Amino acid sequence: MFNKATKQLVQQIDPNGVLIPASLNDSKKLKLLALVWKKPKTWFFVKAKYIPTHFTLNDLLEKGEIIPGRDETDFLKCKATFKTSGNGSVEIGNEDVGLNATGQSSTELNLSFDTLRKEDVDIPKLMKDSQGRKVDLRHGLIQQFLKGKIRLTLLKERIFTPCECTISCAGQEQGSVSSTLKGYPKLVAIKAKGELKCSSDLKMNIPAGTVFAYSVIKINFSSDGFIELCFEPDGIESDDISEDPDYSEVDCPYTLQEIEEGYSLSSLKTALSDVQNGFCVLTDLTSKCRSSLLLNLRLILLDPPSLSVLVESLEVLSSSEAPLLQNELLDSEKNLTSTVLDLLKSEPHNSQQILKAMHMLLSDVEELTDAGLQLLESFCFPEGLRSLQDLVNLLMATSEPLSKDAIPVFLQKDEEFHRVVDLFKSCNVLLKREDDFMFADVTCENGFLPLVLCIAISGFAFLIDSNN
Repeated sequence: MFNKATKQLVQQIDPNGVLIPASLNDSKKLKLLALVWKKPKTWFFVKAKYIPTHFTLNDLLEKGEIIPGRDETDFLKCKATFKTSGNGSVEIGNEDVGLNATGQSSTELNLSFDTLRKEDVDIPKLMKDSQGRKVDLRHGLIQQFLKGKIRLTLLKERIFTPCECTISCAGQEQGSVSSTLKGYPKLVAIKAKGELKCSSDLKMNIPAGTVFAYSVIKINFSSDGFIELCFEPDGIESDDISEDPDYSEVDCPYTLQEIEEGYSLSSLKTALSDVQNGFCVLTDLTSKCRSSLLLNLRLILLDPPSLSVLVESLEVLSSSEAPLLQNELLDSEKNLTSTVLDLLKSEPHNSQQILKAMHMLLSDVEELTDAGLQLLESFCFPEGLRSLQDLVNLLMATSEPLSKDAIPVFLQKDEEFHRVVDLFKSCNVLLKREDDFMFADVTCENGFLPLVLCIAISGFAFLIDSNN
């Protein structure tokens, strides 16, 4: 709930800036001049990740400390409510055997802060004080840096709570299922119906001094240990992979082009095709394994912290390397991902390639907004995914409007079409029907969200059991 709140807050106050949402586990590490590991991009379509270390710059210095000049001011007063809702239905069968299931859910996230405070480093003073200063070359973090294994940044700004505040989340889910079975010629009819309703109301008191967001600058160390500061801001929206030394053609085998507002999705056809090739190995999984994976991944889509844990675990397994820095994980997060990992480990054929493909897919999925994750989950069954994949293929094939009749039959129903419109909207793509045609246009030029959505749909489509 805290991670969701910080992410929503940063999206509202700094949507195209350099603020990084904080996690509750990392709050105590996020002090001024804290060293933050900037994890390089594994795939071209994901944002770089920032992992706070247990060290500050002063922990690495050979002699003495740098006492940072600091400026603390009121940042903002915040009282906000974020609402999400979704619904869906599945109907299968014929006149003799039928199954109908419906469900709907809604969540409401409330943030209530008296005032958030902002603390900044005095950059001119830091520049002066750091000149000629050296770090201890024997320190493990510096040795990893000089070997090129990690890139480090320095925390220069943080936003925190000066007093206790409250986050609350209320949710409600309800669903129903009914089935019919008719016997012929004995004219026996059986009907069954069931309903489920549940609600939750969670409240979290956040202690004073908890960091909600922060920003960093780049820091380098010369081979003889001298500090080199780069005062260009760094952050989740400031990455340019063309200038990233960790980027290679393996990560992106085609020439990148900017996704501009008003573009057709067909402009992403080459990019999607290249990524899809990496998913083909998922067809080596048994039908039973793919079906089980899809069922378990639906649950993880609704739990972003567990999704992040799964992505990190898959990165380690697919690279066969021990993690350089390990985040503290909750037992609940480990338990939610263990089933997926066990399923993948049970498939020995092309195991490393499968792990890499799943890491690529879930790294992509992690880039979706919370609304996008919930909406995608509602389509994670065979007919829903096939229909989404068919729609993506149609949109990729041409920049011209689609005939309304060409839209997959399942998505032509008003309820389903509205849901798919919301799904694409969450990724900066506008779908609309006018007369007998459907249009799809990119609505924002920042980031890779339109491509991220198409990759996610295609990857999940490879998990459909061919017998369904």
